[in-house]
Amino acid sequence: MTQPAIDGARLNRTLQELGKFGDSPLGMQRVAFSPDDVAARQYVMSLMGQAGLEVRIDAGGNIIGRKAGSVPGLAAIGMGSHTDTVPSGGKYDGALGVIAALECAQTLADKHQTLRHPVEVMVFTNEEGTGFHRWLLGSRAMSGLLLPEDLAAVDDIGVTLASRMSDIGGDLSRVEEAHRGAGALAAFFELHIEQGPNLYQTGTPIGVVNGITGRALFEVEIDGMANHAGTTPMSGRHDALVSAASLVLAVQRMAAEDEICRVATTGAIHAHPNAANVIPGKARISVEFRDVSMDALSAAETELRRAVERVSSEEGVTMQVHRQRFTSAVPIGDSMQTLVEEAAGRAGLESMRLPSGAGHDAQAIAQIADEMAMIFVPSVNGISHAPEEYTAPEDCANGAQTLLNLLTLADERL
Repeated sequence: MTQPAIDGARLNRTLQELGKFGDSPLGMQRVAFSPDDVAARQYVMSLMGQAGLEVRIDAGGNIIGRKAGSVPGLAAIGMGSHTDTVPSGGKYDGALGVIAALECAQTLADKHQTLRHPVEVMVFTNEEGTGFHRWLLGSRAMSGLLLPEDLAAVDDIGVTLASRMSDIGGDLSRVEEAHRGAGALAAFFELHIEQGPNLYQTGTPIGVVNGITGRALFEVEIDGMANHAGTTPMSGRHDALVSAASLVLAVQRMAAEDEICRVATTGAIHAHPNAANVIPGKARISVEFRDVSMDALSAAETELRRAVERVSSEEGVTMQVHRQRFTSAVPIGDSMQTLVEEAAGRAGLESMRLPSGAGHDAQAIAQIADEMAMIFVPSVNGISHAPEEYTAPEDCANGAQTLLNLLTLADERL
């Protein structure tokens, strides 16, 4: 089969059209289930129709556009991402993966080329988790990974997930029908902006993802002793917030100096009674570790508990560690990484292997796909989840061409 070439100008024009839904002076406001999200989904479905795809919405609210293959009985190759954004986000996170997948389908239609495998372009529901604080909702529904607490979730303004799902054509009461079993897809590919600085700083056009990070989240409660800020001597204090600060620095050292895991973050902190003239008697902090190795996450948890014991003993406070949530790391097979490198090479593009520090729909869909791969393109200055998020048109086109090359290579070899 002659290798088709995507239309880079069309790709970027369509990407900017999608970016009009939810655009504001403060960045993208296309949060899941909002009117702008619904309008954007309608726009994407119209593009699917133009590309000759059969369009449906599953019970999990996922949009699926399918083109039949030429060989009966072969499982589909899926491509896609999400179109919802974080509040005040950017125009490229998720959206590029969707529009690039559509561009691949449109290019094949333009060239009157039918692949051996069916092709499915997918738009997943609420990848960001906005409102419900539960991410990858659509892709986890498709992979059978939703939990009972997901089904009972209520958003920040008191609306149930069931109600929101019906707004976009899903049906939470039948969400098990969205579940597709293991091997449902021959492969799944997701193109995404890197959301980090590596490709941009090195001038490398294509990133070959070698694994999607796992995530370990904890909450640490600290009980000290509240007392008067003016009359209590420094030597007699059991300041919960000071002890929290000691633990924050210990967590920072675990990744920055000891390299126990790739990154470590304490992103939320609360003090009680939170008054300027009272020594804090209680504090609560979040601790998050991310790494592509589950062994590294386990080692980080062990070191966290050691640090808690040390700080508690030294500062005369009580600390409790509550395990909140673990998301498993998803490695990507060497054969798939090599195939992405070949796809980039066919477009004359250099590539480098690197991990994904963020989570993606691909990590859930990997549960039902025989093979999975991700392609990264540069994020200018490594910025994402902000209005300044930007990927150059040439890089968007390079990513889409690599995706199409990967699709056709996989169609020939899987």
